Amino acid sequence: MDDTIVTYDCKNGLKQNKSKTFSGHSNQGYGCGLSFSPDGQYIASGDAEGKMWFWNFKTGKNFRTLKVHEGVCIDLDWHPLDSSKVATCGWDGLVKLWD
Repeated sequence: MDDTIVTYDCKNGLKQNKSKTFSGHSNQGYGCGLSFSPDGQYIASGDAEGKMWFWNFKTGKNFRTLKVHEGVCIDLDWHPLDSSKVATCGWDGLVKLWD
């Protein structure tokens, strides 16, 4: 709820991986969903301003942001077989498929 996505290393116990922290989006107290791309190279997340954010998992840098909903983009999911498609849902009552 602090506008960051943090990751944890599960191989050697459960500890935060500080080099894999993603920030810039605004969740303003919402628990917005996120999804890994099928190949594991990218993370996408929703935010409180109706945007969908894409980060490079290796570098932690945001490389694209799209306005996808009016109001909160509360969740999203990458298509498991077609990595060019992402579905989003928002508090505007819409579910959208992006290509």
